[in-house]
Parts: sequence; structure tokens; C-alpha cells
Amino acid sequence: MANTRTPTTTPASVTVAGQEVHLPVEVRSATMIGAQYLVDADAARRLVDPTGLRVVRRAGRTVCSVTAVQYADNDLGPYNEIAMAVEVLPHDAGPGYRPSVQRMTTYIHRLPVNAAFTCAAGRDIWGFPKWIADISYLTRSATTEAVLLDEGRLVLALTVGRGGVPLPAQTSEMSCYSWRDGVLRRTPWTTTNRLAIARPGGAGLALGVGHPMAEELRSLGLPRRALFSITVGLLQASFGAAEVVTGA
Repeated sequence: MANTRTPTTTPASVTVAGQEVHLPVEVRSATMIGAQYLVDADAARRLVDPTGLRVVRRAGRTVCSVTAVQYADNDLGPYNEIAMAVEVLPHDAGPGYRPSVQRMTTYIHRLPVNAAFTCAAGRDIWGFPKWIADISYLTRSATTEAVLLDEGRLVLALTVGRGGVPLPAQTSEMSCYSWRDGVLRRTPWTTTNRLAIARPGGAGLALGVGHPMAEELRSLGLPRRALFSITVGLLQASFGAAEVVTGA
């Protein structure tokens, strides 16, 4: 990809809406539910194409994830979000590059949140596709459900079972891409999952009608059985400064 740019220095802080935000941004306590789906790679490619990135292909399929996070203790304040992401190759991946679960690279296609400050920070610092919507959680004895409404319309409801196989605490180094106003950015981040439980399937996804995010998920063949689902009782993370890859 042409016009690749790498910053020579990492900013120590950024001013957002008159407030100073120090980098990296630290998440000390959050909970998460999520599901990964195998979807048609060509359908996913049509969503990713404007960025110039390439989806990871496995026998004509790629991975799309839908995750919902409740941030409790976080440098940007408490808030909820729901992310729609597609697994992609790094823009600078060589011919022998092999994707790894421990160092997964994703393109964040949609990222609604329910608070104004994190919406502004996400856009200004990382170029994330954030907008403000209504995101609520309902925890029952056997499931946790996250519901996304936009201007009163149902976009999606993700329900994840609370049973499964306990996972050991694990720290992973990740990177994610964002595309905003013709600028592609890559953000490095680390995440530590504790009190995590996973299982094959184990998720339900209901989609609204007519909303762009719901229709994009439907274009991938969703809802369908999840490849696997996960609940995380304690998520901690650190988000570094974004690298401008192309544009701007």
C-alpha cells in the first residue's frame, strides 16, 4: 500500500474536548461477551475493500466477530460499546505471513458507544468508527444479553451463554485498523482476559431491519451458529497511539 507513514515519536497525551488524555489509555476493569462467526470471505471483502486491506481467507471463509464490552474503570470513563470486526492481514504482511490467534489483526468496521467523551476520543485519537447509541445489558442466571438500539430502532441483540470451559488468564498483543475520512490507521493494544469462559457455539444473534450495521451483518450470512463464544469477567487492556498508514 502506498503512502505508508510511521510516526517518529509517540505522543504522551492528546487533548479531547478540552480534556487531556494520556497515552497509552488504560482499561483497569471491564467485562465482555463476544462471538466469532465464519462468514463468506468475498462478502466480508466488500466491507473491507475501501481501506485497501485484505481479509484473512481460510477455505473461502473469514472471521467476523461481534463483541460487547462494559467498561467500568477506564481512563475515558465508564461506558458500553459493541464492536463489529473482521480479521485482516497486516497492511505490511510479507508473503510468508501466518495469522495467529495470539496476535490477531482486525479491522474495526462498526463501534457504537453510549457516552459522548469516549465517542470523541475514539474518533480523534484512533479514528475509530464510533457514534452514540443506546446499549444495554441484561444478565440472567444462564446468559448475558447486549442490546443495541439506534434512535429507538433495534440494530442487534447478542446473547451469550455463561457456561463453558474456563480459560487461564492470558495476555495477548493485538493490533486493529480503523478507517475514517479516507485515513487508515493501525492501533497496537494489549489485552488481558481473566475469569474467561468459552465454548463452541453458545451465542444467539438477532438483527433488526433496515439499519446499516444490521444489514451489513446480514450480508455476511448472519445470524448463524457461532464458531465459538466467550464471556470475560475481568478484562484489562492498554491502547497505544495510532499509526497513520495511508491518507491524511
